[in-house]
Amino acid sequence: MNGPQRLGMPMHMTAPSREFGVMRLQRTAPANWFELPAQDLPIWNNVLGNTKASIYQYPFWNEPYRRIHVRPRYLACGPEDSPLAFTSILSLGFGPAKIGLIFRGPVQLNPGLQLSQNSLAGLLNWARANGYVFLRFTHSDAEVLADIAAVGNAQYVDACPYLLDYPVTSEDYVVAQSDSAEETLASFDREARRKIRRGCEAGYEFQSTDSAVGLSHAWDLHQDCSHRKHFRLERPLSFYVDLMRGAQFYNRVRHYTLSLNGKLVGSTLVFRDSTMAHCVLAAFDPAHRQSAALLHWHSMRDMYRLGAHDYNLGPGPGSLARFKRQFCKSSRAYPGALTIVLKEGWFRAWQKTLPIAKHIRPMLRKLAFGITD
Repeated sequence: MNGPQRLGMPMHMTAPSREFGVMRLQRTAPANWFELPAQDLPIWNNVLGNTKASIYQYPFWNEPYRRIHVRPRYLACGPEDSPLAFTSILSLGFGPAKIGLIFRGPVQLNPGLQLSQNSLAGLLNWARANGYVFLRFTHSDAEVLADIAAVGNAQYVDACPYLLDYPVTSEDYVVAQSDSAEETLASFDREARRKIRRGCEAGYEFQSTDSAVGLSHAWDLHQDCSHRKHFRLERPLSFYVDLMRGAQFYNRVRHYTLSLNGKLVGSTLVFRDSTMAHCVLAAFDPAHRQSAALLHWHSMRDMYRLGAHDYNLGPGPGSLARFKRQFCKSSRAYPGALTIVLKEGWFRAWQKTLPIAKHIRPMLRKLAFGITD
Protein backbone atom coordinates (compact mmCIF):
# COMPACT_ATOMS: atom_id res chain seq x y z
CA MET A 1 0.00 0.00 0.00
CA ASN A 2 1.32 3.47 -0.88
CA GLY A 3 0.80 6.87 0.73
CA PRO A 4 0.00 7.88 4.30
CA GLN A 5 -2.20 4.84 4.96
CA ARG A 6 0.93 2.69 4.92
CA LEU A 7 2.07 4.64 7.97
CA GLY A 8 -1.08 3.82 9.88
CA MET A 9 -2.29 7.42 9.70
CA PRO A 10 -5.34 9.22 8.31
CA MET A 11 -5.21 10.56 4.78
CA HIS A 12 -4.89 14.21 5.73
CA MET A 13 -1.70 16.21 6.12
CA THR A 14 -2.26 17.51 9.60
CA ALA A 15 -2.66 14.14 11.29
CA PRO A 16 -1.22 14.30 14.83
CA SER A 17 2.19 12.68 14.91
CA ARG A 18 1.35 10.82 18.13
CA GLU A 19 -0.51 8.34 15.90
CA PHE A 20 2.86 7.43 14.44
CA GLY A 21 3.86 4.14 16.04
CA VAL A 22 7.45 4.88 17.03
CA MET A 23 6.88 3.76 20.63
CA ARG A 24 6.22 0.19 19.47
CA LEU A 25 9.78 -0.14 18.21
CA GLN A 26 12.04 -2.76 19.70
CA ARG A 27 15.82 -2.70 19.83
CA THR A 28 15.78 -5.54 17.30
CA ALA A 29 13.85 -3.49 14.74
CA PRO A 30 14.77 -4.28 11.10
CA ALA A 31 17.68 -2.32 9.66
CA ASN A 32 16.22 -1.92 6.18
CA TRP A 33 15.86 1.59 4.74
CA PHE A 34 13.08 2.40 2.30
CA GLU A 35 12.42 5.54 0.28
CA LEU A 36 9.36 7.60 1.16
CA PRO A 37 6.93 8.70 -1.57
CA ALA A 38 6.16 12.37 -2.07
CA GLN A 39 2.61 12.05 -0.72
CA ASP A 40 4.00 11.05 2.71
CA LEU A 41 6.21 14.10 3.16
CA PRO A 42 3.62 16.41 4.78
CA ILE A 43 3.13 13.82 7.51
CA TRP A 44 6.88 13.63 8.08
CA ASN A 45 7.09 17.39 8.61
CA ASN A 46 4.65 16.85 11.48
CA VAL A 47 6.42 13.76 12.81
CA LEU A 48 9.81 15.48 12.96
CA GLY A 49 8.21 18.38 14.81
CA ASN A 50 7.78 16.04 17.78
CA THR A 51 11.41 14.91 17.80
CA LYS A 52 14.74 16.63 18.35
CA ALA A 53 15.42 16.59 14.61
CA SER A 54 17.35 19.55 13.24
CA ILE A 55 15.49 21.82 10.86
CA TYR A 56 18.00 20.70 8.20
CA GLN A 57 16.20 17.33 8.10
CA TYR A 58 12.64 18.58 7.54
CA PRO A 59 11.27 17.99 4.03
CA PHE A 60 9.97 21.57 3.78
CA TRP A 61 13.56 22.76 4.35
CA ASN A 62 15.02 20.53 1.64
CA GLU A 63 12.41 20.74 -1.11
CA PRO A 64 13.53 24.22 -2.34
CA TYR A 65 16.87 22.68 -3.36
CA ARG A 66 15.08 21.28 -6.39
CA ARG A 67 15.23 24.84 -7.74
CA ILE A 68 19.02 24.47 -8.04
CA HIS A 69 18.90 20.97 -9.54
CA VAL A 70 19.61 19.14 -6.29
CA ARG A 71 17.25 16.22 -5.62
CA PRO A 72 16.11 15.63 -2.05
CA ARG A 73 15.41 12.00 -1.16
CA TYR A 74 13.81 10.83 2.08
CA LEU A 75 14.34 7.48 3.77
CA ALA A 76 12.97 5.71 6.80
CA CYS A 77 14.37 2.68 8.62
CA GLY A 78 12.55 -0.23 10.20
CA PRO A 79 8.99 -1.53 9.85
CA GLU A 80 7.00 0.57 7.42
CA ASP A 81 4.16 1.12 9.90
CA SER A 82 6.47 2.14 12.78
CA PRO A 83 9.88 3.35 11.59
CA LEU A 84 12.94 3.64 13.77
CA ALA A 85 14.78 6.44 11.98
CA PHE A 86 14.53 9.02 9.23
CA THR A 87 16.98 10.88 7.03
CA SER A 88 16.93 13.48 4.26
CA ILE A 89 19.59 13.14 1.56
CA LEU A 90 20.39 15.89 -0.92
CA SER A 91 21.52 14.13 -4.09
CA LEU A 92 23.78 15.53 -6.79
CA GLY A 93 24.64 13.73 -10.03
CA PHE A 94 22.90 10.86 -11.75
CA GLY A 95 23.15 7.13 -12.47
CA PRO A 96 26.21 5.51 -10.87
CA ALA A 97 27.84 8.90 -10.16
CA LYS A 98 25.76 10.41 -7.36
CA ILE A 99 26.82 12.30 -4.24
CA GLY A 100 24.68 12.31 -1.11
CA LEU A 101 24.69 15.07 1.49
CA ILE A 102 23.07 14.40 4.87
CA PHE A 103 22.82 17.52 7.03
CA ARG A 104 22.44 16.87 10.79
CA GLY A 105 21.12 13.36 10.26
CA PRO A 106 20.03 10.62 10.44
CA VAL A 107 17.31 11.20 13.03
CA GLN A 108 16.27 8.61 15.58
CA LEU A 109 12.53 8.82 16.14
CA ASN A 110 12.34 7.14 19.53
CA PRO A 111 14.42 8.90 22.22
CA GLY A 112 14.72 5.60 24.10
CA LEU A 113 16.60 3.93 21.27
CA GLN A 114 19.97 4.39 19.64
CA LEU A 115 20.60 3.66 15.97
CA SER A 116 22.28 0.28 15.79
CA GLN A 117 25.39 -0.54 13.80
CA ASN A 118 23.18 -2.71 11.57
CA SER A 119 20.88 0.25 10.90
CA LEU A 120 23.76 2.53 9.97
CA ALA A 121 25.34 -0.16 7.82
CA GLY A 122 21.95 -0.60 6.15
CA LEU A 123 21.92 3.07 5.19
CA LEU A 124 25.32 2.71 3.51
CA ASN A 125 24.11 -0.44 1.72
CA TRP A 126 21.12 1.46 0.39
CA ALA A 127 23.43 4.20 -0.89
CA ARG A 128 25.73 1.69 -2.63
CA ALA A 129 22.78 -0.01 -4.28
CA ASN A 130 21.53 3.36 -5.54
CA GLY A 131 24.78 4.47 -7.18
CA TYR A 132 26.29 6.86 -4.64
CA VAL A 133 30.04 7.51 -4.75
CA PHE A 134 30.09 8.87 -1.20
CA LEU A 135 27.86 10.24 1.54
CA ARG A 136 28.84 13.37 3.42
CA PHE A 137 27.42 13.66 6.93
CA THR A 138 27.24 16.54 9.37
CA HIS A 139 25.81 16.26 12.84
CA SER A 140 25.77 18.29 16.04
CA ASP A 141 26.61 15.11 18.03
CA ALA A 142 30.15 13.82 17.52
CA GLU A 143 29.14 10.39 18.88
CA VAL A 144 26.66 9.92 16.04
CA LEU A 145 29.41 10.67 13.50
CA ALA A 146 31.72 8.23 15.28
CA ASP A 147 29.06 5.50 15.09
CA ILE A 148 28.66 6.13 11.35
CA ALA A 149 32.43 6.12 10.83
CA ALA A 150 32.67 2.73 12.53
CA VAL A 151 30.60 1.01 9.83
CA GLY A 152 32.13 2.48 6.67
CA ASN A 153 35.23 3.68 4.87
CA ALA A 154 35.37 6.95 6.77
CA GLN A 155 37.33 10.12 6.10
CA TYR A 156 36.99 13.15 8.34
CA VAL A 157 36.96 15.57 5.43
CA ASP A 158 34.31 17.61 3.68
CA ALA A 159 34.33 16.06 0.22
CA CYS A 160 31.72 18.51 -1.08
CA PRO A 161 32.41 21.94 0.46
CA TYR A 162 30.33 23.85 -2.09
CA LEU A 163 26.87 22.99 -0.80
CA LEU A 164 26.98 23.61 2.90
CA ASP A 165 24.95 22.92 5.99
CA TYR A 166 25.64 26.51 6.99
CA PRO A 167 27.57 26.62 9.16
CA VAL A 168 29.32 23.25 9.10
CA THR A 169 32.10 23.92 11.58
CA SER A 170 31.57 27.62 12.31
CA GLU A 171 30.50 28.40 15.83
CA ASP A 172 26.91 29.49 16.39
CA TYR A 173 25.77 32.02 18.96
CA VAL A 174 22.76 30.45 20.66
CA VAL A 175 20.68 32.26 23.27
CA ALA A 176 19.18 29.88 25.86
CA GLN A 177 15.98 31.62 26.96
CA SER A 178 13.88 31.16 30.08
CA ASP A 179 10.17 31.55 30.74
CA SER A 180 10.76 34.93 32.27
CA ALA A 181 11.59 37.72 29.83
CA GLU A 182 13.31 39.55 32.69
CA GLU A 183 15.60 36.59 33.43
CA THR A 184 16.47 36.22 29.76
CA LEU A 185 17.19 39.94 29.47
CA ALA A 186 19.35 39.83 32.60
CA SER A 187 21.60 37.24 30.96
CA PHE A 188 22.57 39.70 28.21
CA ASP A 189 25.55 42.01 28.24
CA ARG A 190 24.91 45.49 29.62
CA GLU A 191 25.40 46.97 26.14
CA ALA A 192 22.65 44.78 24.63
CA ARG A 193 20.24 45.76 27.40
CA ARG A 194 21.02 49.43 26.84
CA LYS A 195 20.35 49.13 23.09
CA ILE A 196 17.05 47.34 23.69
CA ARG A 197 15.94 49.97 26.20
CA ARG A 198 16.81 52.84 23.87
CA GLY A 199 15.11 51.08 20.95
CA CYS A 200 11.91 50.82 22.98
CA GLU A 201 12.12 54.51 23.85
CA ALA A 202 12.62 55.48 20.18
CA GLY A 203 9.17 54.20 19.22
CA TYR A 204 10.03 51.55 16.63
CA GLU A 205 7.09 49.50 15.36
CA PHE A 206 7.54 45.72 15.46
CA GLN A 207 5.65 43.48 13.02
CA SER A 208 5.50 39.74 12.38
CA THR A 209 4.19 37.68 9.47
CA ASP A 210 4.61 34.23 7.98
CA SER A 211 3.95 35.49 4.45
CA ALA A 212 6.76 35.70 1.89
CA VAL A 213 5.35 39.01 0.64
CA GLY A 214 6.96 40.83 3.54
CA LEU A 215 10.38 39.39 2.76
CA SER A 216 10.02 40.48 -0.87
CA HIS A 217 9.37 44.04 0.29
CA ALA A 218 12.44 43.88 2.56
CA TRP A 219 14.79 42.27 0.03
CA ASP A 220 16.39 45.55 -1.06
CA LEU A 221 17.33 46.13 2.59
CA HIS A 222 19.02 42.69 2.74
CA GLN A 223 20.91 43.31 -0.48
CA ASP A 224 22.10 46.72 0.65
CA CYS A 225 23.22 45.30 3.98
CA SER A 226 25.17 42.45 2.32
CA HIS A 227 27.04 44.91 0.09
CA ARG A 228 27.77 47.23 2.98
CA LYS A 229 28.96 44.46 5.32
CA HIS A 230 30.82 42.57 2.55
CA PHE A 231 29.04 39.24 3.00
CA ARG A 232 27.26 37.15 0.40
CA LEU A 233 23.59 36.24 0.30
CA GLU A 234 23.94 32.50 -0.23
CA ARG A 235 20.54 32.09 -1.88
CA PRO A 236 18.34 34.28 -4.09
CA LEU A 237 15.01 35.69 -2.96
CA SER A 238 13.12 33.01 -4.91
CA PHE A 239 14.77 30.27 -2.82
CA TYR A 240 13.72 31.89 0.47
CA VAL A 241 10.22 32.47 -0.87
CA ASP A 242 9.90 28.75 -1.62
CA LEU A 243 11.29 27.94 1.82
CA MET A 244 8.82 30.24 3.56
CA ARG A 245 5.86 28.84 1.66
CA GLY A 246 6.83 25.31 2.61
CA ALA A 247 7.30 26.19 6.28
CA GLN A 248 4.19 28.36 6.51
CA PHE A 249 1.79 25.41 6.49
CA TYR A 250 3.50 23.98 9.61
CA ASN A 251 3.79 27.30 11.47
CA ARG A 252 7.59 27.09 11.34
CA VAL A 253 8.55 30.51 9.97
CA ARG A 254 8.26 34.19 10.84
CA HIS A 255 9.49 37.31 9.10
CA TYR A 256 10.02 40.10 11.63
CA THR A 257 10.46 43.79 10.85
CA LEU A 258 11.07 47.10 12.58
CA SER A 259 9.79 50.36 11.14
CA LEU A 260 10.06 53.99 12.22
CA ASN A 261 7.69 56.62 10.87
CA GLY A 262 6.60 54.21 8.15
CA LYS A 263 10.15 53.40 7.00
CA LEU A 264 11.42 49.81 7.13
CA VAL A 265 14.70 49.79 9.05
CA GLY A 266 15.22 46.16 10.13
CA SER A 267 14.34 42.64 8.98
CA THR A 268 14.95 39.11 10.29
CA LEU A 269 13.86 35.78 8.78
CA VAL A 270 13.55 33.03 11.39
CA PHE A 271 12.65 29.35 11.09
CA ARG A 272 12.16 26.90 13.95
CA ASP A 273 12.33 23.21 14.66
CA SER A 274 11.03 21.71 17.91
CA THR A 275 13.69 23.22 20.16
CA MET A 276 15.54 26.01 18.36
CA ALA A 277 14.77 29.11 16.31
CA HIS A 278 17.27 29.80 13.53
CA CYS A 279 17.80 33.38 12.35
CA VAL A 280 18.63 32.75 8.71
CA LEU A 281 18.67 36.36 7.48
CA ALA A 282 19.08 39.70 9.23
CA ALA A 283 19.49 43.20 7.81
CA PHE A 284 19.37 46.74 9.18
CA ASP A 285 19.42 50.27 7.85
CA PRO A 286 22.84 51.78 8.71
CA ALA A 287 21.20 54.84 10.27
CA HIS A 288 19.26 52.56 12.63
CA ARG A 289 21.84 49.88 13.44
CA GLN A 290 21.22 50.39 17.16
CA SER A 291 17.75 48.91 16.59
CA ALA A 292 19.25 45.51 15.70
CA ALA A 293 19.29 44.39 19.34
CA LEU A 294 15.63 45.34 19.76
CA LEU A 295 14.54 43.39 16.67
CA HIS A 296 16.43 40.25 17.74
CA TRP A 297 14.95 40.61 21.22
CA HIS A 298 11.39 40.72 19.89
CA SER A 299 12.14 37.89 17.43
CA MET A 300 13.54 35.53 20.05
CA ARG A 301 10.74 36.12 22.54
CA ASP A 302 8.07 35.52 19.89
CA MET A 303 9.82 32.31 18.88
CA TYR A 304 9.94 31.27 22.53
CA ARG A 305 6.16 31.65 22.74
CA LEU A 306 5.89 29.41 19.67
CA GLY A 307 7.91 26.69 21.40
CA ALA A 308 11.54 27.27 20.32
CA HIS A 309 13.34 28.00 23.58
CA ASP A 310 16.80 28.47 22.03
CA TYR A 311 17.46 31.29 19.57
CA ASN A 312 20.30 30.77 17.13
CA LEU A 313 21.79 34.08 16.02
CA GLY A 314 23.99 32.17 13.59
CA PRO A 315 27.77 32.38 13.15
CA GLY A 316 29.73 35.49 13.98
CA PRO A 317 32.49 36.15 11.49
CA GLY A 318 34.38 39.40 11.87
CA SER A 319 32.63 42.24 13.64
CA LEU A 320 29.40 40.22 14.00
CA ALA A 321 30.97 38.16 16.78
CA ARG A 322 31.18 41.17 19.08
CA PHE A 323 27.51 42.01 18.51
CA LYS A 324 26.31 38.45 19.05
CA ARG A 325 28.40 37.95 22.19
CA GLN A 326 26.28 40.67 23.77
CA PHE A 327 23.42 38.13 23.89
CA CYS A 328 25.32 35.02 24.93
CA LYS A 329 28.71 34.68 26.59
CA SER A 330 29.85 31.62 24.66
CA SER A 331 29.39 30.13 21.21
CA ARG A 332 28.39 26.60 20.23
CA ALA A 333 30.84 24.61 18.11
CA TYR A 334 30.04 21.63 15.86
CA PRO A 335 32.14 18.66 14.78
CA GLY A 336 33.51 18.70 11.25
CA ALA A 337 32.00 16.87 8.32
CA LEU A 338 32.41 13.12 7.83
CA THR A 339 32.66 11.49 4.40
CA ILE A 340 31.89 7.80 3.90
CA VAL A 341 33.49 6.56 0.70
CA LEU A 342 31.43 3.96 -1.18
CA LYS A 343 33.35 3.79 -4.49
CA GLU A 344 37.06 4.37 -3.97
CA GLY A 345 38.06 4.76 -7.63
CA TRP A 346 35.27 7.20 -8.37
CA PHE A 347 36.02 9.07 -5.16
CA ARG A 348 39.69 9.56 -6.12
CA ALA A 349 38.55 10.96 -9.45
CA TRP A 350 36.16 13.31 -7.65
CA GLN A 351 38.96 14.57 -5.39
CA LYS A 352 41.00 15.53 -8.44
CA THR A 353 38.15 17.72 -9.68
CA LEU A 354 37.80 19.70 -6.44
CA PRO A 355 40.47 22.34 -7.31
CA ILE A 356 38.74 22.85 -10.66
CA ALA A 357 35.35 23.09 -8.99
CA LYS A 358 36.65 25.87 -6.75
CA HIS A 359 37.54 28.02 -9.78
CA ILE A 360 34.27 27.44 -11.61
CA ARG A 361 32.08 27.93 -8.53
CA PRO A 362 31.18 31.57 -9.39
CA MET A 363 29.93 30.42 -12.78
CA LEU A 364 27.95 27.57 -11.21
CA ARG A 365 26.37 29.96 -8.71
CA LYS A 366 25.33 32.26 -11.52
CA LEU A 367 23.76 29.39 -13.45
CA ALA A 368 22.02 27.92 -10.39
CA PHE A 369 20.89 31.08 -8.63
CA GLY A 370 21.14 33.88 -11.14
CA ILE A 371 23.53 35.67 -8.75
CA THR A 372 27.29 36.10 -8.54
CA ASP A 373 29.86 36.12 -5.75
